[in-house]
Amino acid sequence: MNHAGRRNSGLMATLALLTATAAGCAGNGNGQEAAAAPVAAESTPAPDPQALNQITIDNFAFKPAELTVKAGTKVTWVNHDDVPHTATSAVKPRVFDSGTLDTDDKFSHVLNQPGTYEYFCAVHPHMKGRIVVK
Repeated sequence: MNHAGRRNSGLMATLALLTATAAGCAGNGNGQEAAAAPVAAESTPAPDPQALNQITIDNFAFKPAELTVKAGTKVTWVNHDDVPHTATSAVKPRVFDSGTLDTDDKFSHVLNQPGTYEYFCAVHPHMKGRIVVK
């Protein structure tokens, strides 16, 4: 038998031993199979309610561009761009205006009245978003 053949037969013997050991562990010693141990279900953490009402500013865009929330919800904008931006209400008088948000700065505003709130970035007016409050 060559060297590779001895290595393969050794692997096969190890695999057979592991299989027999595993089969023996499945029983309870009196010839009956033991019930399988319950496997814990992988739990998905509940979404952060704050994150659900968050708008990120990234790559010169508001994401999501449109957000629907209930009246009384606090909405937070976070600037992830490396340049300043604003979140400024499009109507006058302004319903909200974040002022200049530098990288990783946040701005929050509670929207109490149902309606549609259009907003934009005062530094980059082509950036637009909308919040629908129900």
